[in-house]
Amino acid sequence: MDVRRFIVNLLSNCMSAVTGVGLTFFLTPYLVDTLGKEAYGFYPLSNNFIMYAGILTTALNSMASRFITISLEKKEIQQVNIYFNSVLFGNLFVSLFFIITGGLFCYFAQYILAIPTPIAFDVKLLFVFVFLGLVINVSSSIFSVSAFALNRFDRLALINIVMNLIRLLIIVLLFYFFVPRIYFLGVASLFSSLYYMFANYRLTKKIMPEIVFSFKNFSWVAIYTLIGAGVWNSVLALSNVINTQLDLILANRFFGASDMGILSLTKMVPIALQMLLGIIVPLFLPELLKAYANNDLKKMKANLDFSFKAIFIVLLLPIAIFFVFGQEFFRLWLPHENSQQLYLLSIITLVPFIIHGTIETIHHVFVITNKLRLASFWGIFISVLSVITVVLLCRFSTLGLYAIPIGALLTGMFSHLTFTPIYAACCLDEKKTYFYKRIAKGIGSFLMLMLIAFLWKYLSLIPVESWLGFILSLSTLTVILLIVCAFVLFDKSILGKMYVEMKGKLKL
Repeated sequence: MDVRRFIVNLLSNCMSAVTGVGLTFFLTPYLVDTLGKEAYGFYPLSNNFIMYAGILTTALNSMASRFITISLEKKEIQQVNIYFNSVLFGNLFVSLFFIITGGLFCYFAQYILAIPTPIAFDVKLLFVFVFLGLVINVSSSIFSVSAFALNRFDRLALINIVMNLIRLLIIVLLFYFFVPRIYFLGVASLFSSLYYMFANYRLTKKIMPEIVFSFKNFSWVAIYTLIGAGVWNSVLALSNVINTQLDLILANRFFGASDMGILSLTKMVPIALQMLLGIIVPLFLPELLKAYANNDLKKMKANLDFSFKAIFIVLLLPIAIFFVFGQEFFRLWLPHENSQQLYLLSIITLVPFIIHGTIETIHHVFVITNKLRLASFWGIFISVLSVITVVLLCRFSTLGLYAIPIGALLTGMFSHLTFTPIYAACCLDEKKTYFYKRIAKGIGSFLMLMLIAFLWKYLSLIPVESWLGFILSLSTLTVILLIVCAFVLFDKSILGKMYVEMKGKLKL
């Protein structure tokens, strides 16, 4: 693992994630107070539809990074161009399909969802702008592969930061000069998507000049190869969407727009963590792919272990703090809402993160080894089981809104503790207990962090009755937990190397 490059990518992507999370953090209270939680709930729901649409594009796009990176590593430039252009023109064709289906959905939206009549037109416009942004993102998604293949995630991070600032600026201007409407959020998403496409195109031309945009490089053979390898990723994407993105629709249908709005507020923390994972987890894939391409399984496993430790700090450390101080967070963030209800719903949602967060990059094993079929079937099975469990709890239990995260928790824990670690170990020709040892160590370390956080809260050295006290207290606690994690998770050689890189040799 190139520690310097990893630190550069990690820091830049963390800054990107902070801008995205910060945008949600600062805007959500204002949007809820201005628009109402019923109207606001349709915004995260509209973003969920992007995830639904992404299922269809995953088959073609998910394996493009793998094949292009491996071809670059082998200096097969012509093959790189064939894969690149085949995906580019394939995505343009798929975009036409989304224009048609998106238009039909927007027209019949009031028959599909429970939308309060006073905001029905605004919600439709929101979906229109979000789907237009989706078409732009799908058409240009291949342009981000160049940064992935060359392990320049810092460049993508900069583009994401600017994109988030553009989105914020447009929202502020629209809400300041016009009567606030929910579809303004869709307008901001559309224009930020236009910038994202343009910026990634320029980046591709700059860092990968060997790419030639030409229909002559389009190949049906390449399309079949990518779809053949990626179709199981589509199935996995479908299972992920069912597990994580249907909750708002179920809340809307079973409990109405108001409860859907409440549940949407609890998704801020899980979405922030998913955003972090979506940015940080791919940092490890290029090195893993290169090790696999060179048949260096020892190096691949070493990189996997390093990724587990790094992601533990990024994901489980903040979860441990949130488990202890979550209610105080909601009380300060949304003072007009029920902080205890929001806290409990969030905690239930986050429990499965504790398990799969300890070995998050394990899912790369299925992609790298191209053994996705069985993992895909299992993912669909768990997803269907999750939906059935949630629906049964919603209809026949007295749990109310809590039924949705509880059903997902039960099936998620079952999957993370059975099939996933066992099958990944088999893909690496390791013992079935290979990943269980790492899960046990991760859970033990997480409980240790929670214990320290509870002790810090009990001592109450810095009161958390205001935002200033909250930030000061949690900042101090975070530093303490980071020091503990560093000495518990990493050996002295790694710590020394990271210290030297951070101190003087890091060249951004």
